[in-house]
Amino acid sequence: LFRVHPQHAGAAKRPRTSSANPVARGIGRLANQPAHVAAGRVHTDSPTHSTPAKRMATAAAPIARSKRGGHTSSSSAAALFYPFRALGYITESAPFAVQRRGTESFVTVSAGKAWQIYNCDKLRLVMVGPQFPADITALAAKGDLTYAGVGRDIVVCRRAHRVCTLEGHAATVTHLFAFGTNLISVCAGGRVLSWDMSRDAIDHLDGHRSGASKRAADLAKASMATDKAQNTQDDPDSNDADNSKGEQSDDRDTDTDIDEGDAGKPRPSEFILPDGFECTAVCHPDTYLNKMLLGSSDGRLLLLNIVTGRNVHIFLPEAMGNTSGAAVTTLENSPALDTMAVGLSSGRVLIHNILVDKRVVDFGHDGSGKPVRCCSFSSGQGEPMLAVGGDSGTVSVWSLEGKRLRSLITGAHDGAVVAAHFFPGQPVLMTAGGDNAVKQWIFDNQDGSARLLRFRAGHSAPPTHVTFYGEGKRLLSAGGDRALRVFSTIQDQQSKELSQVNVERRAKKLKLAEQELKLPPIRGIAWCEVRERDWANVVTCHVGEPRAYTWRLSNGVLGEHVLVPPSKVGRDGVSDKGKPVCSVAVSACGNFAVIGTEGGDVHRFNLQSGQHRGAFKRTAAEEGKTAETTSAPTGPRRQLNLRGGARSIWNMADKSYGMSGSGNARTAPAHVGAVAAIATDGSNKQVITGGSADGMVRVWNFAAQHLEGEMDTGCGVQLMSLHKPGALVAAAGVDMVVRVLDVAGMRRVRSLKGAKTPVRALEFSSDGRWILAATIDGAVLVWDVPAARLLQTMRMSADSPVVGLRT
Repeated sequence: LFRVHPQHAGAAKRPRTSSANPVARGIGRLANQPAHVAAGRVHTDSPTHSTPAKRMATAAAPIARSKRGGHTSSSSAAALFYPFRALGYITESAPFAVQRRGTESFVTVSAGKAWQIYNCDKLRLVMVGPQFPADITALAAKGDLTYAGVGRDIVVCRRAHRVCTLEGHAATVTHLFAFGTNLISVCAGGRVLSWDMSRDAIDHLDGHRSGASKRAADLAKASMATDKAQNTQDDPDSNDADNSKGEQSDDRDTDTDIDEGDAGKPRPSEFILPDGFECTAVCHPDTYLNKMLLGSSDGRLLLLNIVTGRNVHIFLPEAMGNTSGAAVTTLENSPALDTMAVGLSSGRVLIHNILVDKRVVDFGHDGSGKPVRCCSFSSGQGEPMLAVGGDSGTVSVWSLEGKRLRSLITGAHDGAVVAAHFFPGQPVLMTAGGDNAVKQWIFDNQDGSARLLRFRAGHSAPPTHVTFYGEGKRLLSAGGDRALRVFSTIQDQQSKELSQVNVERRAKKLKLAEQELKLPPIRGIAWCEVRERDWANVVTCHVGEPRAYTWRLSNGVLGEHVLVPPSKVGRDGVSDKGKPVCSVAVSACGNFAVIGTEGGDVHRFNLQSGQHRGAFKRTAAEEGKTAETTSAPTGPRRQLNLRGGARSIWNMADKSYGMSGSGNARTAPAHVGAVAAIATDGSNKQVITGGSADGMVRVWNFAAQHLEGEMDTGCGVQLMSLHKPGALVAAAGVDMVVRVLDVAGMRRVRSLKGAKTPVRALEFSSDGRWILAATIDGAVLVWDVPAARLLQTMRMSADSPVVGLRT
């Protein structure tokens, strides 16, 4: 989400337009309502700084404001928009960090360029960290401090405020481990550094100082004052000019030699590891004072003393049963002393006793052979268990007493399982995956299997369509994961996925992935909130589907009606099943849905009953064919079966004179080729359609379903947006030009150029003065409609272009 910059929220300094201008008559003055741009997983390229504290306190997601000129094509102009919130971003590939504060547990997860903290009891969002210049690769938490690996640096935050940045690694930071007052960091190059994170070492960086540090600072200040007084008494002959000059010289030397940003930062201590030992995992064995256990890419383990830096012992892979020398991917401490779980890249898990250097047991995970990414031991009463997750997305649970497989959670995540954690004393397992989800599983079934307790999830694939719903407090989003989700901009826990009728149960029964049973990817969404509590009020069309589906947003489920256009019967008597539906719209009253097909047909349906209520068609004359205009056409007459024969009064009342009347009948489809877009006005009087092949924008009478007028754009229409209060239509063509059409005057009033690639999303601002367009190269263009000029171009990440845009 982006907000209009406060500098551009008003229209006091905007140029006035003449009342004779047709655009000025069609649109009003600029309102003070903020516009938003919705995008899926968009990262800005420019550096950002945090917003005021008041806005930060009221938001429940990462907030940042772009620097002046950061997102624009001109460095001297102020940005029209600044980043506001990130929705649907739950977690990424970096493992989470869990810590207990008092009686509650909290989990810190990475969400792109910021971290988020959830309460583990309800999985409610409680805190969001600042925005970083790059994605987070590693996380650790200790007390009020949160450590985030960002590229080669480590950013230290106290609660939601950044304290300092630790620099020392030459490669990307991959692991962070908070060990007492020390922070152990590992980079992709295998280097292991130790940082002093004690209160005396970092409290002075953000103004939080302990009693000891305050006393030490007071003593240093008093000592400096005593030395200065002694120096003054030792040189009584020095004049004021010399003293003044000497003081200025001392100040200049101090500012030159000491960098205020680096003053007082903790300095790392690097450990010297054995030759060829590239660290890939880190853990602390319980009761081993000042000891860390490191895993390497060649299968070795190293017990390291972090105080003396001495290599205590090296565990060879042959002694552990790792004869292939597979890389160590994860290490986990068990409740039993001296026992560790070692996850390997070969898909095996070894339980090893590090006191006697002996293997205890060997588990095979799920048999897929994919690398193991995380392990966790249960504690407390009940059967001791070990949960293992890996790249296959399956979680295997092993019984440590019986040394056997206890249960298997197939398809726990659509991607790799990157983190797992058993809560102490509870049969509850929390997992995080690469599918943008955090889930909690409870083992309370009679057969010992687990069931899903609670979860927070977003799209597991990038969004493809995004639209605001109602007053902007909710968003409807469709993604490549075939899911339709609703996101709340106020409370994150109200976000949910709309159900597709027992997909999970059917997938388990048929032993298939849930995604295989879901509807095809969505290609269009339409809604109206007027009848939300009465019947289905959301309509979607899907890739390759010759029908449209309805959804009940109030219940969060698939609707009871499927909108299927009536089939056509050809001359050979064969029924045509119809072309795929490619565009949808819902009337302002919420009673009707209008759908368009790739064959050019446009149909109207009643949403309450799901019945077909007519089609928008053209006559032969409107289609361009020649038609007879004589009052009494000649040709073969119809065979009439009327009472009285050919001279009867019934035959004389036939206005067609016995002819077929095909010239006046509406039989031609609405467009030649696919219907690219459909829009309805706010008073249920008109329907506007755009054709992708014929390049025509046609206006239809909603009630009579006949053509009122048409406008030729000269090229195929890709997208279309209607500004209902001003009766203006913006149509984006295949020539990358956005044309503004006046529906009342049936003419083109503006042509907006500037897009370098085809337009992927198009939208009017709420007041109609601006048109926003997103292109496939990651650019968002903003045009001033009355002035017909490009205001600014906002460059997004080329890897994550904007796929949806709404105001």
